[in-house]
Amino acid sequence: MNLWRPYTKAMLTNRALWFWAVVFMGFWLAIGAFVESQGLSLAGASLRDYATSWYAVIVLFSLSMLAVSIANSMTYGSGALAYSFRFTRLTPESYFGSVVGGSAVLGFVLSFVLIGATTGMFAVRFGSVLLPANVPALVGISLLGGVFYMALSMTLILVVINYLGLKSASFVGFVPLLFSWALGVAQSYVRLPNWLLYGSPFNDLASLLYQGFAGYPSAPVLGQANGAALDWAPLTLGIVVWTVLLTGTSLWLLRRIRVRQLEEGRQI
Repeated sequence: MNLWRPYTKAMLTNRALWFWAVVFMGFWLAIGAFVESQGLSLAGASLRDYATSWYAVIVLFSLSMLAVSIANSMTYGSGALAYSFRFTRLTPESYFGSVVGGSAVLGFVLSFVLIGATTGMFAVRFGSVLLPANVPALVGISLLGGVFYMALSMTLILVVINYLGLKSASFVGFVPLLFSWALGVAQSYVRLPNWLLYGSPFNDLASLLYQGFAGYPSAPVLGQANGAALDWAPLTLGIVVWTVLLTGTSLWLLRRIRVRQLEEGRQI
């Protein structure tokens, strides 16, 4: 049984996802374009560096909202999934494949909608049209980013469902957003050690998004030429390894999903 089409359609028409992952992120992108840029002398390469750093971090936040949506879906559907795997033709592998495919599509859509928002806002603000330099690279990075956040979210929420109980679900569902915010913002303002930048999947993804849009390697601090540029090969290897590990873990946990009653998540 293949749920890819209905799952993808449901996610693409999820109004809450579009609000938080696009409209709300567009608001913060507007802050970067029209407010934070006040008093800055930006033109040419410096403008591209500044705009691209905002794009990379905002896409990171947007994809983390996709992770929140997946966590909510898994929380409310845990009981139905457990029974479906036992008594219908739906298998953990087919369901997992549907979620992987849908999340990849969502990652692509969200990333490229925000490309349009970035280009439009900075064109209005500075009168210069900034187009992505390496579109094929951005396609691949966006697809991979969607799968990574799906695997991370599913792993975390399945640990909650299988072992911790649903009272922890409301907090754990936002863990990807917390890490994205902390590490993404940190990379925009301070020089983090290279071992952290290469080892953190969040910074791997932000740096690769930067390189795909700008057309040249990112520095350790996004948008600032301070230190040797980050090499795309270990960045790609880092996000791929994390995605593979989390994908394997989430599939293993999905095969052991437990029936949980939603009442378990009541706080009072």
